[in-house]
Amino acid sequence: MLISKKLARLPRQPVWVRDETSASFLLRLAGMNGWSFGELVHHLGGPRGLPDPDPQNEEVWLGPVARERLAQVCGRSVERVERALPSLGGARVTVRARRQVRVETWPDEQRPVQACALCVAGRSDRPVWRVSRDTWTVCVRHERWTGLARGRFQVGVGGIPETADAHVRRMRLERASGLYARALLADASQVAVYWWQCRQMGSKGVWRHRQAVLGVSREDLWAVPLILYPEVVVLAEAMAVRERQRAVGRSFAGGPAGWTTNRWVAWVGERLSMGSEMAAGGHRALEAWLMAHRNTVPVKERLALSAPADGYRSRPLALMAPHRDVPAFGPLEAVSCLPWRLGSPMTSVAARP
Repeated sequence: MLISKKLARLPRQPVWVRDETSASFLLRLAGMNGWSFGELVHHLGGPRGLPDPDPQNEEVWLGPVARERLAQVCGRSVERVERALPSLGGARVTVRARRQVRVETWPDEQRPVQACALCVAGRSDRPVWRVSRDTWTVCVRHERWTGLARGRFQVGVGGIPETADAHVRRMRLERASGLYARALLADASQVAVYWWQCRQMGSKGVWRHRQAVLGVSREDLWAVPLILYPEVVVLAEAMAVRERQRAVGRSFAGGPAGWTTNRWVAWVGERLSMGSEMAAGGHRALEAWLMAHRNTVPVKERLALSAPADGYRSRPLALMAPHRDVPAFGPLEAVSCLPWRLGSPMTSVAARP
């Protein structure tokens, strides 16, 4: 399919929302200009008569021709439009395809999340849906949790401000560690789930307080990742410290003075302000993680290694066993090397092979 002529910019343009899905944006663009979704799609080179997609469950995939036409009606370059609408680049529609617009159901592990209602207030007459790596996220600006859980899309977390602080730290960890940070967050989440289900660590204090603020009970499993989130991020940061040593073949005994594995576990308890709980049994879940992430470089070789190059702590971490393949999207528990799952009986703490 070839472009016959350049399309004129539409008179009304929606405010751009970072990481919005194509379905969500096209519905807003059509509505603002008095068009139906089907009319806009046909204008972009798609088939006639396409019904409105469900932006919560479906995505609109545009081929190269349709993407260029979308850029024209938005008055932007194709590159800028693709940066604003990240799923555009994932379309498996070639330039020769006769159908330049396709509507498909999102895989369960990639369903979008609703953008913070306060962020889009006054900017859109309809909910805005965003591409998300996980099944939920946190709006730091308005202290709101947004996610998919029994119809709950927006939950205010102003009463537990450490949640927004944790999200800022998480983003910093992801920038520093790259994709491997996702594996660390997944494993940290599963360790915290173990603590939660075995009623260890913060169950009698800080977690109970967050339950009360949110008005939930232990049976409300959708809220557990939110309740545990600050501790999960602290633990993931501590895991990153250890993994940076493993990445250069060092153990903590051969690293900074006093950094034995036992010292690291105790340090994690100190960072969480739960040292006594860690010593009383919280260490067991961490030991399962340590077994899955053990250093395979022989001790003799470690001792002969020269010091790592300057700046190694600030470079992204390469993927390491047992996380050779880390999916960029989906629930964190699917990324973890630890076998237990929230809501399931805690029958074992052995790591998956």
